Amino acid sequence: SMISAPRPTRAEASDVANAVLDGADAVMLSGETSVGEYPIQTVKTMARIIESTEDHGLPRMAAYTWTPKTRTGIICRGASEVAEAIGAQYVIAFTTIGGSARRMARYRSPIPVLAFTPDDLTRRQLALTWGVETFLVPEVKHTDEMVMQVDKRLLEIARCDHGQEVVIVAGAPPGIPGSTNALRIHRMGDAINKVVPAYDDLEEED
Repeated sequence: SMISAPRPTRAEASDVANAVLDGADAVMLSGETSVGEYPIQTVKTMARIIESTEDHGLPRMAAYTWTPKTRTGIICRGASEVAEAIGAQYVIAFTTIGGSARRMARYRSPIPVLAFTPDDLTRRQLALTWGVETFLVPEVKHTDEMVMQVDKRLLEIARCDHGQEVVIVAGAPPGIPGSTNALRIHRMGDAINKVVPAYDDLEEED
């Protein structure tokens, strides 16, 4: 109706809200923004409905109780639980094709999910995944290099402080799709400050 009207019907507003409560990652508009008379107002209205539903409805959603059957699924479920238990700042998923980041998003955790990927296509595809923010990073050969990337990227943009904890999900060796097999609690700054010998030979990114 917002092709020609400035306000949605109750049914349309309910459809958007129910999509959020059903666990949809994203919603879209077509005619309202391509040929409609109120494209900007339509987007603002949909965004307001989504934000209100997430603020008031997500805490009442049934928990995602499906028991994972794969190694990646089990690692991601564990990461979500560990992150909430320790009050981590972020869950960081190193991913080649986006699978681990999408699995993390299923849990609708209050802990933000950051996806680090060397693949620009994966980064763009993950833009539609609920609650996932992406970082494009160079490929590495060792998981300790991944940790250095986390320190460098997040500390330089002031997204974390030294000493705060994050949970990292990754695959070893890196770069193999579907190889997620590691869950790591990392204290920010440890890699850059080389607090353990494993970081001594690592070079910080330029």
